[in-house]
Amino acid sequence: MMISVRVRAFARFRELFGERFEVAVPEPATIRDVVMAVGQSNANGMGELLDSGGRVKSSVIILVNRERVTGTHREDHPVADGDEVAIYPPVAGG
Repeated sequence: MMISVRVRAFARFRELFGERFEVAVPEPATIRDVVMAVGQSNANGMGELLDSGGRVKSSVIILVNRERVTGTHREDHPVADGDEVAIYPPVAGG
């Protein structure tokens, strides 16, 4: 069964993927499933989302339903039908 997840992309990711869209992923779904679905729309963008080992880069900021997801296993965090996943590129500045 497929579920629909709303995605919001910010800054550089908005340029690569668009600002707001939905992706369909198989249930049970995780952040990794959503990121992979997002990245498939733009090969260049996939390289900015994943590290050389194929894992979501630790510098990519991810929120599920407006709550930041952190930790070494964050890409395994579950998402449900209708959830909103926000992705932000690394924050820089000074």
